[in-house]
Amino acid sequence: MQENTQMSDVREHCHSLGIALSSEGAQKLGAYASRLLEWNKIHNLSGASTLDSLKENIIDSLYPLRFVDSFTSCLDIGSGGGFPAIVLAIALPKVRFTLTEPRAKRFGFLQHIIAELRLDNAKVLPARIQEIPITQVNNIDLITSRAVMSAEEIMRYGRRFLSHNGHYLLFKGSNLQKELPSMSIEECFSRNERIYFYKKG
Repeated sequence: MQENTQMSDVREHCHSLGIALSSEGAQKLGAYASRLLEWNKIHNLSGASTLDSLKENIIDSLYPLRFVDSFTSCLDIGSGGGFPAIVLAIALPKVRFTLTEPRAKRFGFLQHIIAELRLDNAKVLPARIQEIPITQVNNIDLITSRAVMSAEEIMRYGRRFLSHNGHYLLFKGSNLQKELPSMSIEECFSRNERIYFYKKG
């Protein structure tokens, strides 16, 4: 199948970056990409509409594994079609992932893909981050988010969920400097036009 060939390419690319991705992980990424393309035709869940664009989004999601500290739990704010949280949950089966997605169609897709791929390490909550009680999610090692709200807002709303040594990993673009004028260059990692903002909470 074409998507399996594509995910083999992703696996090889990850290996060249020093990122481990198992053969089972590559197969699940292929199934995820296939389902996302199917749902996109009806529900427009993601801007990625071809296997090539999905492949780029998958690599974008995995790239931070080059530099982030090891973590055992992750909270993803505004999970959309599953980037980066579903991709990371596939690649890191021993890490617990909590996804948040208030939009019904995207929430439905995320629930479906978690069940279909048997991602026992992932769950999705149908709520905005502002609405989630601390009793449901707490002591999180890593908070991720991609293109949902400003960096300052994400850090403000997410702070109460972080563990003492927890970090933020925000997927941003060139507007990051406007959002956080006081950011440190040591907290930024770049790939193409992407800026990964990685900061201790």
